[in-house]
Amino acid sequence: MTMARLLTVMTLCCLTACKVTPVAQPQAATNSIVTELDGPLAQLQVDTRQLYQRMIKLTENKQCQQHTDCKVLAVGKRACGGPEQFMPYSVLQTDQKLLQYTQERYSKLKQEQQQRLGMVSTCQVLPEPAAACQANLCVLQPGQGQ
Repeated sequence: MTMARLLTVMTLCCLTACKVTPVAQPQAATNSIVTELDGPLAQLQVDTRQLYQRMIKLTENKQCQQHTDCKVLAVGKRACGGPEQFMPYSVLQTDQKLLQYTQERYSKLKQEQQQRLGMVSTCQVLPEPAAACQANLCVLQPGQGQ
């Protein structure tokens, strides 16, 4: 079974196992944000949390031998633009294609969530840190703007 097919099967299993059943709301609240939070938005929250945990799992082994073994992953999207945070990872220990796919899906769902809720952010641009290999582990170092 190819990695793509395995990922698809796993995703479908997770999505069907995590089905959220909306709780009945009073008639006046039928079209309110409360109803959405109990249904589609709740599922969106579950999906983003699972994708975030997958990124953590994919990047947990940060072992490296030199600086070039380490890279930085920009995670999520702020409502005003730019990533929410950065994660270091080791190219020696990480499935980069799967990590990139997971990050893109996570960012898309976070953006959808922010739009549905009308969220705003500080519009502060986070400078991208550099990744370095210290004590044989990939770590983040402050970016140029810090």
